[in-house]
Amino acid sequence: MTFLNAIDRIYGQLLEQFPTERITTTQAAEAVGLTRGVTSNYLSKLHKTGKLIKTGSRPVYWQIKREHSAFDDLIGSNGSLSTNIQLAIEAIVYPRHGLPIFITGPSGSGKLPFAQAIYHESIRRNVLSTNAVFKLIDCANYKDQVGTLKKKLQSVNTTTASDIATEAVYIYVKNIQMLSTSDQHYLFTHTSQQQSESFRYIYSGTDDIFETARVWFKSAAVQLKLNSFSSLPLNERVEFAAFYLQQQSDQLNTDIQITPSELINLANFEHINNITALNNRVQLLCADAYAKAPDHTHLLLGSSSDAAILVTPHQQNLRIGIKSLVTSALQLGPTTDSMLKKLNDSLTNGESITEQQFILSKVLNQIDTISNDKILFSVAQTVQKTITKCISHNYGIKFPRDETFWENVALGFVFAGICRDNLTDTQSARQMQKAIKHRYPRSYYLFTQLLNNLNEQQEQNPYCYLPFFMIMTNCASSIESVKYNAILLSHGENTASSIQQVANSLCGNYVFEAFDMPIDVTIDQISSHVSEYLSNQSPSAKGNIVLFDMGSLRQMFREIKSVSDQELLVVNNVTTAMALDIGLRIQRNDEFQSIAEASEHYGETTETQYFEGLSNKKNIIVSCMSGVGLSEEIKKLINTTLSSDIEVITVDYKELNTLLTNHDQKFFSNTQLIMTTTDVASDIGIEIMNVYNIFDKSAALKIQTILRNCGESTHSINELVDRLVRFLSIEGIRGRLQILNPDIVIQESQRIVDHYEDFYSVKFSSRIKLNLYMHLSLMIERMMTSRPSNNSISRATLTKQEQEFFAISSGIFQPIEQKFNIQVQDYEIALLYELIKDFVLK
Repeated sequence: MTFLNAIDRIYGQLLEQFPTERITTTQAAEAVGLTRGVTSNYLSKLHKTGKLIKTGSRPVYWQIKREHSAFDDLIGSNGSLSTNIQLAIEAIVYPRHGLPIFITGPSGSGKLPFAQAIYHESIRRNVLSTNAVFKLIDCANYKDQVGTLKKKLQSVNTTTASDIATEAVYIYVKNIQMLSTSDQHYLFTHTSQQQSESFRYIYSGTDDIFETARVWFKSAAVQLKLNSFSSLPLNERVEFAAFYLQQQSDQLNTDIQITPSELINLANFEHINNITALNNRVQLLCADAYAKAPDHTHLLLGSSSDAAILVTPHQQNLRIGIKSLVTSALQLGPTTDSMLKKLNDSLTNGESITEQQFILSKVLNQIDTISNDKILFSVAQTVQKTITKCISHNYGIKFPRDETFWENVALGFVFAGICRDNLTDTQSARQMQKAIKHRYPRSYYLFTQLLNNLNEQQEQNPYCYLPFFMIMTNCASSIESVKYNAILLSHGENTASSIQQVANSLCGNYVFEAFDMPIDVTIDQISSHVSEYLSNQSPSAKGNIVLFDMGSLRQMFREIKSVSDQELLVVNNVTTAMALDIGLRIQRNDEFQSIAEASEHYGETTETQYFEGLSNKKNIIVSCMSGVGLSEEIKKLINTTLSSDIEVITVDYKELNTLLTNHDQKFFSNTQLIMTTTDVASDIGIEIMNVYNIFDKSAALKIQTILRNCGESTHSINELVDRLVRFLSIEGIRGRLQILNPDIVIQESQRIVDHYEDFYSVKFSSRIKLNLYMHLSLMIERMMTSRPSNNSISRATLTKQEQEFFAISSGIFQPIEQKFNIQVQDYEIALLYELIKDFVLK
């Protein structure tokens, strides 16, 4: 295993999270989880080793240094073109002769520059030699002249084959839409046959020719879709405008001054010929300004302004400084700083979300030039579709349907994207995000679900939370009115989420979160999911409610309780009806105790727990080794003598040992006394009493003191002690046997006890004998009336003394096995061993 040092680990994290972005030291520190000072030191070392590029000052920017690609010169290489570039690389490097490429897009969208970049990248990657050439065939020149087109293709092939210096050629066939269907068929059939190491083809057209062409291709093909200029992000549109302005400044060898408003106008320019038309527009503007300039040394585009942006000939950093251009053109910094201050003040002062929505809307109205109707429509559709799928469908939240609402939402997302791309994360922006989470925790949680579905990277940037005020303005108060955290857990792909959808939809609000779990999920994994969810919810919630399908109720309660100190209700065997009933109670804001008590009446198969330990009332635990039946009899004695304020709980002997082993004193905080039929050692701080000690005066006094402290009267306590003494005597055994003759059974029990005393040369006390008589008598009758137990014990794992005990017990029990037609199982012998092991070991 290779262990990375700190610098390498930081570099790896930056490479993964910010492969192309420029980031500040503060952003890097937050990403790697170190202080700003330590991070700055590591970044400087990475810069010295050539792994990072350092630019700017106050703040300093850092960027991963990588080998320059032919695609890097394309505007949008890290944005709108990133997916297309990845597909193009896959087509370039595919073994032997790559894959044919189809570039589709509207006229003037940059198909030729992209095709040329593919050619240059192929040479840079050594896929093609430096002797490779790029040849263009324009189908517009061969419309209805298929014979001439055939000769042109043959000419290119022949020329390439005869030219010794030319080892390969990239043939770019453009304007395929100009050909008829039959001519397209010939072209694709002919060129697909020519596909070899010497010939590679790129096709382009304004129509979606890909679906037609792929039918005629035997090999796979890659499609690249380019967007219209008006559909590009604002930064890329500004960059195109700046690029053409720089070209004109270089060509005219003169300064060009352009006002921010004029630059934004160019960015919002719309034409059927897209960037080609934009280039022409810039030329015409410069020509007009050139004609008006007296000395032709300084051109002004727009009215004179102190905020005008200067473009000088052969300027190297104009395109690099696009963020500054956008920020300057929109006055983004001051506008956003003022807005964030007002938002934070409003959130801190507890104003309604409509006030915060008004603050954001006012800013959006001031800079409505940041987008156009086409982009807003596209963004609105995407956001509305995503919200419907991930919020309305699952959480039951309904949003307005009118177009104005979704246009404002879209404008909010566009503005948030511009802030994210051009501004650094300020303390005010991060403070706003934290304030939203604190003020609207449930709405914030839903909004993060939306961001995750839109783009997993958005959640990390605080500016992306600005649209929150536009989306949640109509529903935040309703969402925040839910005062409980309710969770559905169920095995299966859609079980929990299906119940969630029904319950939330009928409640008309976000009540439940759901987690669909695989069949083999562990309790630790469930606890991790629940813990993460609760950490994103309000710490002031009135309680947590968890409904699940199957598993240990107590274990589930214990695991979830360990991650939250809030009130907790856990209910198993969840159904849709149960979830809906609890959902409606939550929506009515019922008290926790009321919801918890109601959950106890959902049916015999449903169990509920909402308190720490076995009960939330004062209780006495009774556990008898001879079986639950004896425990139930003792429970009846206690219930008929003591007040109803004390709850009596019967548990199996093995379960009692498990509870004592796995829990601390807090679990038994309401338990006043544990009564057993054998001595049990434990250090949990609870009195554990062997009921047969009731014959001892000191034990009787102790139980009287405990019950008196619980508020019981002296008369009731004395009556209980008297009844216990009678019940545990020989007469008590007679009363417990239902079908067997007590005299015969007790006689057999006495014979068994005598054999043990004789074999081990011991003399049991009267209390031990009485305990053994009771245990053996009830064991014989129980084995006659119930099915054999599946509990088996591997004797190979027993100690020498235990094996000896099992061996002699088999002989001792043989007479009663024959007499009563029973078989004493190893489990029963093990229980008997627990009763007398202290004597056996001596």
